[in-house]
Amino acid sequence: MRRSRPAVLGMVLALVLALGGGLGGTALGPLAAAASAVTAQRSVSVLMAVEQAGDDAIVQHYEQLGGSASFLGTPVGSTYDIAAGRAQNYTAGTIYWSPGTGAHEVHGAIRGRYLTLGGPAGFLGFPLTDETATPGAAGRYNDFAGGSVYWSPGTGAHEVHGAIRARYLTLGGPAGFLGFPLTDETATPDGVGRYNHFSGQNAGSSIYWSPATGAHEVYGAIRARWVALGWERSRLGYPTSGEYGITGGRRSDFQRGSILWHAASGRTEVIYTSVPSTLLGVDLERIPTTQKVVALTFDAGANDAALRPILATLAANGVPGTFFLTGNWVNQFPSDTALIYNAGHRIGNHSMTHPDFTTLSDAQIATEISSAQRTIRAAGGDPLPFFRFPLGARDPRTIADVNAAGYAAIRWTVDTLGWQGTMNGTRGPSFIVQRVMASAQPGEIVLMHLGSNPDDGSTLDAAALPQVISQLRSAGYGFVTLDAAL
Repeated sequence: MRRSRPAVLGMVLALVLALGGGLGGTALGPLAAAASAVTAQRSVSVLMAVEQAGDDAIVQHYEQLGGSASFLGTPVGSTYDIAAGRAQNYTAGTIYWSPGTGAHEVHGAIRGRYLTLGGPAGFLGFPLTDETATPGAAGRYNDFAGGSVYWSPGTGAHEVHGAIRARYLTLGGPAGFLGFPLTDETATPDGVGRYNHFSGQNAGSSIYWSPATGAHEVYGAIRARWVALGWERSRLGYPTSGEYGITGGRRSDFQRGSILWHAASGRTEVIYTSVPSTLLGVDLERIPTTQKVVALTFDAGANDAALRPILATLAANGVPGTFFLTGNWVNQFPSDTALIYNAGHRIGNHSMTHPDFTTLSDAQIATEISSAQRTIRAAGGDPLPFFRFPLGARDPRTIADVNAAGYAAIRWTVDTLGWQGTMNGTRGPSFIVQRVMASAQPGEIVLMHLGSNPDDGSTLDAAALPQVISQLRSAGYGFVTLDAAL
């Protein structure tokens, strides 16, 4: 049955009257008035034809679904205009139609969410599909011109759209590890970005988007650490990558750093890649603080004779350290890097080959730094943003080169000189302890070494470390990594 559209016809009639002077306008001449009437009649005919096409499509789709015996039930009222299309309500749902999308039904919780979001007049627009089962997952969905609404018994119905939806589908949608959405797309508290939370990975997965970073997923232990730091409002900012595999674990990158997850230990490690302005142009000799804390640092360039006893002492006392590694050392002892970061310690860059930087060109310096960085990252760690000059040799130019590579230059408050060995039996562990305690102060940076002395094979730093820790604690000092300098 053909249905009338009084609202549309009324608008056309008003237009004709206005053009013909019926509303106080200037009257058109007979020929112009006749032409306008013909045009108006053609417009009405076109609109009625579109209306009829929509209504016919709705009736046809209803019958395809089973008519009154279907889940939709019986019609409620007549078809009606909505947005740029037509719709028919039924006792258990609605069929929507537009010229560009055809006729599709929406019902149940998905329809409820769809109507809350504005229905066809909202950002989702008209449906592109009927409600459909999600393959590989126990739920349902409708696709719309502007996004999708997903439903499952445990999550309810929520929409996903735009760049976040594109990333979600790339990762497998509800059948992927993200699972079903727990939220609609929502504005972040900082007003810059958008996010959806999802049910996967122990109800701990999200996709975050910002204009500067695009859409990237965060989940599992890495997401938990990011949440603890303050989400996108933390110093890390928004994610710039999805989670990806590294040697011995997983990693996600952010605007100002990364979070690493190490499989062997199950711990997460936060790497900040930005250098505070206060650390530019300096070779830091002490952490700028008034708190009684000490940073124990260990350089690795020769061998690893003292590594395991040092790690054992640090673990027994619950003390963190910062280890500066050369790329050549990492290549020579490929499993040692994992021992260090799995034990919860921080890693820094000590160059690739341990040269005197003051004798190198700017290009050579850049190569030394970047080569070591790639080598350490290939082993599963990340040295950013700490660098220590080999031999302690530096000048304003080389410090600027280090800063340009994204690093803060870290020197020391005291060098234990343990690397010099026993000096023909004249030195022992007590010599190391005395040097450290003589320089004890808030923010003290202690330099020790992992290698043995090439002449006598001694490892005085490892031998002295238990007493160094004990006496510093007795003096009221705690222990930090160099992250405290940031």
